[in-house]
Amino acid sequence: MSKNDELTKEFLENILESMEGGMLTIDKDARITSFNRAAEEITGFKRKEVLNKQCCDVLRSGLCKKTCPLKEVLESGKPVFNYEIKITGKAGNKVPVNITTSPLRSGKNEIIGAVENFRDLTKHKGLWGKLRQERNRAQQYLDIAGVIIVAMDKTGIITLINKKGCDVLGYKEEEIVGKNWFDLCVPERLRKELKDVFKKLMSRKNEMVEYYENPILTKSGEERIIEWHNSILEDEKSQILGTLSSGKDITLRKQTEEELIRSEKLASLGQLAASVAHEVNNPLAGILVYVKLLLKKYKENELQAEWTENQLLKMEKELLRTTRIIKNLLDFARQSEPTMRPTDINKAVEAALLLVGHQINLENIQLEKKLNAQLPPVLADFDQIQQVLINIILNATQAMPNGGTLTIASSVAEGIKIGDSAKKSVRIDIRDTGVGIPKENLNNLFTPFFTTKEKGKGVGLGLSVVHGIIGRHKGKIEVNSRPDVGTTFTIYLEVMDE
Repeated sequence: MSKNDELTKEFLENILESMEGGMLTIDKDARITSFNRAAEEITGFKRKEVLNKQCCDVLRSGLCKKTCPLKEVLESGKPVFNYEIKITGKAGNKVPVNITTSPLRSGKNEIIGAVENFRDLTKHKGLWGKLRQERNRAQQYLDIAGVIIVAMDKTGIITLINKKGCDVLGYKEEEIVGKNWFDLCVPERLRKELKDVFKKLMSRKNEMVEYYENPILTKSGEERIIEWHNSILEDEKSQILGTLSSGKDITLRKQTEEELIRSEKLASLGQLAASVAHEVNNPLAGILVYVKLLLKKYKENELQAEWTENQLLKMEKELLRTTRIIKNLLDFARQSEPTMRPTDINKAVEAALLLVGHQINLENIQLEKKLNAQLPPVLADFDQIQQVLINIILNATQAMPNGGTLTIASSVAEGIKIGDSAKKSVRIDIRDTGVGIPKENLNNLFTPFFTTKEKGKGVGLGLSVVHGIIGRHKGKIEVNSRPDVGTTFTIYLEVMDE
């Protein structure tokens, strides 16, 4: 062997020894012709123990008895990449390895054997096992959570849902994962609208709403109302992957709240009935007088065109007033679905005063209105806001048994903290000069069934309902009161985003 050949051989051996992965070469008779240091560490065999031995006698893999990749490589001349087997180490231990077998060629491009490089997967397998354990543990956490947890990709396809979500929806996990959320779980009347919102959200044309309520459709066709908390899922490059949401079934709570609102509305109607009856009775009595006068003039043939027209116009005015009062009372009494729409708070104030105005007059109370004519709209349910105003105004009249002043003001307030953020809001102040509320009672004012009224005058649900309605409107209500000076209720409702 020439000096150059010796140098080349030494160079190649150094390369083999420096490789981190195990490597061995095999001749056409499947005898091991070289075995590097990494191969010794993986198998436990020394080089001198394996040279010129059959590779199947050394590695002792189950694959050797089946289809041997070495034979395939020698016959086809093509490598076999990345197959996993378990070889048997010198100590008898099973070692999972990943192997690539490639043909070994001579200088004349003839196949003279094969090269096998392999790496130990023991640590790799251990990591995958730990990952599986962590994944299974995480799935257990998801499954014992008392809320719905659902993840969607950016096209609305469900990628994950927990046991609670399956239970509420009535589907098995395999019936949900891979399906489009909007087609499967959203009522048809809302489907297009919510799909459009989601599409804009995924393209960053809309901002994520962290909390909202909406109905879902179960497998049985029943609708359930869910309150959702949402977040955007992003990759390391801040590209949107989809959404992750947790949801709580509040169907029963919503039904209970609506029943409370309905019962308190009936209680308010009872209080208003006598007042409205008096207010309607006055114009009707006037109309009756005008009719009797007209009949008398008619019988005496003394009807004059101008005088008759004046009497009829007076009757028309009183009838329109009566009709307006009755219509407002019927509107307030009707059982309507809560609907959030752009609302002018001043109109809600006027509608409430139309019903309680006579009650205010009967109690010898002076009314002062300070309404800002330039109020921006709020997103609200008109009927429910009217109910809030009526409840507070009736409470104010009861707090002034000897008369007083009731002031209702509306204005725009900047930077009002509602929840975690400061918002531009419409402010409504309802101020009375009544008996006031003792300091020790202020903290309990919105507690259900708490009342300072005499027995039979109320059950303590009015202000609790008021608080609930304002809360559902994502607003805020505050009370400031001093005994023998008066009380001010202040309501803040966020200005509607154009």
